[in-house]
Amino acid sequence: MVYYLTACITSLSAFLGLAFSIYAIKNSDNQEKTNALYMFARSMAILFISVIPFSQRSDVLLRIITSSMLIIQVIDCIVGIYIKNRMRTVGPSIMAVLHAICLLI
Repeated sequence: MVYYLTACITSLSAFLGLAFSIYAIKNSDNQEKTNALYMFARSMAILFISVIPFSQRSDVLLRIITSSMLIIQVIDCIVGIYIKNRMRTVGPSIMAVLHAICLLI
C-alpha cells in the first residue's frame, strides 16, 4: 500500500511539473518560450520515469525517483522564495514534504 501511495505522489508531482511547463509554453514569448520548451522536455522525461514503478515493482527504483522529485521540489521552492511568489513556494514545499514523508516510511 505504501509503495503505491509513494508511486502515486511521485507521479502526481511529475505530472504537475509537466502541466506547469505546458502553461509556461502557452504564456511565453521568444526566449522565454525556448526555456519553457526545454523545461517541457525535461518534465516529460521525468513523468515517463515516474510511471515505471507501476509496471516494475522496485523499491530501490521508486526511492531513486522519489528522491529526485524531492530535490526538484526543494529547488522549485527555493526559486519561489527567490522570486517572492507564494504559490510557487507553497506548492513545491508541500510536495517536498510529501516526498520526504514517503521516503521515511
